[in-house]
Amino acid sequence: MNRPQAIIDAHLHLFDDRANAYSVFEAPDATFEALVGDYSALPHRYAFEHYSADTDSRIVEGIVWHEFMSRDPAREVNWAQRLADSLPVPMSIVAMVDFLDPRLDERLDTYRTLPNVTAVRQHLAWDEVNPQRRMAARPDFLRDEAWRRGLGRLRDHDFRCGLEVFGPQMCDLVEVVHLYPDIEFTLALMGWPLDLGPAGFASWKENIRNLAQCPNVCASLSAIECIFGMDWTIETVRPWLLTAIEHFGPGRCMIGSHLPISRLSFGFTRLYDAYDTILAPFSDEERDQIFRTTARDWFRVGLSSSKRG
Repeated sequence: MNRPQAIIDAHLHLFDDRANAYSVFEAPDATFEALVGDYSALPHRYAFEHYSADTDSRIVEGIVWHEFMSRDPAREVNWAQRLADSLPVPMSIVAMVDFLDPRLDERLDTYRTLPNVTAVRQHLAWDEVNPQRRMAARPDFLRDEAWRRGLGRLRDHDFRCGLEVFGPQMCDLVEVVHLYPDIEFTLALMGWPLDLGPAGFASWKENIRNLAQCPNVCASLSAIECIFGMDWTIETVRPWLLTAIEHFGPGRCMIGSHLPISRLSFGFTRLYDAYDTILAPFSDEERDQIFRTTARDWFRVGLSSSKRG
């Protein structure tokens, strides 16, 4: 029997609504439901022991925790740091940030005191057609000069930057990435295409090609249930996944489970079996990059802040 694939999970959430306040659990949230579907089955507490049970079909060597839209992001990230200190596997932290926050520098300085915080992210996704699919206060942050100056403050901090956008916003994202070649960006959810037809694929592919030409961008291939629906198929996902890898290369692509959101779809094992099937043509080294080492190196999984380089 073959040894299970060792992974570093590049995108997951652990949370506990007894420790942090989450508006999505306090009342039905139409925006969250528009993005992930009916989430009534989502647990209000998802701890590492639940994650371990869900992922027992693989060898998990490390994880990358992402914030979960808490009402108090600073409190949540401090909770995550305490959690990281107690886990049997290394955990890197991606914290929430707002680049228009007047106390941005203070927030970033605070994050610097937490050794497992290696990246920050901001939700910027804006659907021009569907008002419920809008995670930002307005659509033009990527073009806003004040917002861009705030983003530039990352030059004084050693954090990677995740910007979550929808496919139609990728042209603006390409411009921002070009403006800051000294900041390293994570492309979340493959750029989250909205139009999955031939025209949408062609437009998305062109933006992927342009972003991949920027050496300061790494692609996260995760949350496919949000992109392709809860009943996604390998046949639907395959061309998009392979196109992203074709342009970025295995050394700049990484896979995440998006647990526990992916539980609302087919769950972890079927998801990673699908990844195995799609990535079968790649060499063992390339597969190891996509499943494990790209995320390890990008998010510095297992390295404290004192070892950042």
